[in-house]
Amino acid sequence: MHPSNQQQPIWAWVVLIGGGLFLFTSLPGLPFIIFMTFWKANELSFFSLIFIVISLAIISVIIWGMKRAYNALRDYNRAKKAYELESFQEPKLLNSHSSETKKTIWPWVVIGLGALLIVGAGPGIIMLPIAPLFLAGMSTDSGTTPDYVPFLIIVIGYGLMAGYVILLIKAIKTLKAKNKV
Repeated sequence: MHPSNQQQPIWAWVVLIGGGLFLFTSLPGLPFIIFMTFWKANELSFFSLIFIVISLAIISVIIWGMKRAYNALRDYNRAKKAYELESFQEPKLLNSHSSETKKTIWPWVVIGLGALLIVGAGPGIIMLPIAPLFLAGMSTDSGTTPDYVPFLIIVIGYGLMAGYVILLIKAIKTLKAKNKV
């Protein structure tokens, strides 16, 4: 199969770059998470061991995904070079189809913003689904807060999340439609 019929491994680049950024930010703190629980034996508990296992599982899944992405890129580049060597007599443009069509950038902006949020938040991304409820609860601690503020925080927070999910679904559908053409 030659590369003009094979889809470029764009997701492999996303996995490699996103995984690398996540590992770059999380690996320096990982030894502290693992060895901190053993530092004080009286604080060692079942939950701390569960957190250690979860953090090691996340890191191993990221490394496994990065390895598969690297292999996909390597295989694609090998196939591309083999195809170029076969068609050396006939000068062809490998990406002639992509230069004819108009490329859309907005799906990649939407996906990139979500990736930046995930990488920037790190493990704190787990808090995202309950963040509006938490912020609304914290806003009621002040005695002078109007009654509509917690409701407004909840509506805006979950509205932003729902809007991003809708944009993400549309972006993925747009990219799939562009790749089929």
